[in-house]
Amino acid sequence: MLTREIKKGQLVKSRAGRDKDTFYLVFDWDHEFVYVVNGDSRRIQNPKKKNIKHLWYTDKVAENIKEKLETGSKVTNADIRKALGNLLVEVDSE
Repeated sequence: MLTREIKKGQLVKSRAGRDKDTFYLVFDWDHEFVYVVNGDSRRIQNPKKKNIKHLWYTDKVAENIKEKLETGSKVTNADIRKALGNLLVEVDSE
């Protein structure tokens, strides 16, 4: 069912719903849904459940967040906000 590889810490943009055009980082996923966070309105404790089809996927990945999530280290909402901000600066400069 997945047509692309999804990675933890990957930058995605919502393309449907009330949060359309909002950027998130991938927290986790299953066969049908992606769980995304932004450290502000969607925190680690309560990730947003989005349909896989309702997201635009970028090739940008927050490597420090990806590493922490894969190793089971603690990730804070501040870490998410900082990484998301850094990735958005990169996207804006392109």
